[in-house]
Amino acid sequence: MDIQQVAVISKIFLDAGVKISDKMKSYVKKIGENFEFHRDNFNPDSLECTENGLKQLYELFSVSPVPPLNRHDGSSQITVIEGPWYKQHDALWKLLVPSSGHAKTIQGEVIRISGKVAYEVMDNGGMNWDSDYRKMVKFLVECFASANPLVEEEQNEAKKIEQLISRFGKADNEPERPMEMAVKWVAQNPEPMEIGTLQYRR
Repeated sequence: MDIQQVAVISKIFLDAGVKISDKMKSYVKKIGENFEFHRDNFNPDSLECTENGLKQLYELFSVSPVPPLNRHDGSSQITVIEGPWYKQHDALWKLLVPSSGHAKTIQGEVIRISGKVAYEVMDNGGMNWDSDYRKMVKFLVECFASANPLVEEEQNEAKKIEQLISRFGKADNEPERPMEMAVKWVAQNPEPMEIGTLQYRR
């Protein structure tokens, strides 16, 4: 079901007397956020229709439109926002990580890998864990030791986490720690680094 159809069906229910809840508003906002994140890779043939459907949803549920993402241009200095590391990671994800495929910069790939690995281990139970994931974790740890590196203690910690999760893709809450380290490494290396040939496909 596309967004235009969701808008049509929503109007039918609202006209029939269904009351708008905060949960509904939150869902509409989530639809908008997902659309903006994937906008660059969206099918051009259905883009206008989708935008119109989303506009209708915003109006029906009195939700402020989600602004387009301000993607990184690939050359300017990368800025890490103030706040807790998980909010910084989320902001960097939206700034540097494409909706599909590898990032264009090493900084973006560090953020992408740290989030992707954490999700696979903690939310997906390591079901898709394979050699590509092991290569990604290895690349991540190597990045932490490169350019303006993390301190030796953090590098050693990252290596221990790599050993814990690389074989089976399982660990307690350890996978979240590399996300925090990734934010710190990017903050210490704000000048974009062009990504070369990667040894993994995921």
